[in-house]
Amino acid sequence: MKKSISFFILTLFVIFSCQSKSIQTEEKQVETKAEAKAIAKEHNSKNSLDWAGKYEGTIPCADCEGIKYIVELKKDGNFFIEQEYLGKETVYQDEGFYKWDASNNILHLNSNVTPLILKVEENQLKVLDQEGKVITGNLKDKYILKKIK
Repeated sequence: MKKSISFFILTLFVIFSCQSKSIQTEEKQVETKAEAKAIAKEHNSKNSLDWAGKYEGTIPCADCEGIKYIVELKKDGNFFIEQEYLGKETVYQDEGFYKWDASNNILHLNSNVTPLILKVEENQLKVLDQEGKVITGNLKDKYILKKIK
């Protein structure tokens, strides 16, 4: 009888110690995920990169030689944009305010000429499509504006 009671107590001890370790492991996983989310919120293009400045590049054009863009982003939320349609001698200029998306990695320029969605990367802006998606295909490298200042 004493042996069966001792065995029963030992079995309960093993069961509860295993459950305790399982609960501790789950708690650590939850903490790690929360820390990863906090870090992701802290590190983004807006606060981790030197994004303010002047950018330039020529993107493809369906009915001209290309569209030369000059985009200047100011820290105060203002932008200036110039679009030159090469081969057509047409130049548009505009200025206004930009806004960051929720991730603080994407800028929306509400230009009267052509609204732009730009992904801010180190020393460059990637022009996104009208839905805010990265342009893919053979010409994807042509949709980049390099920082010049």
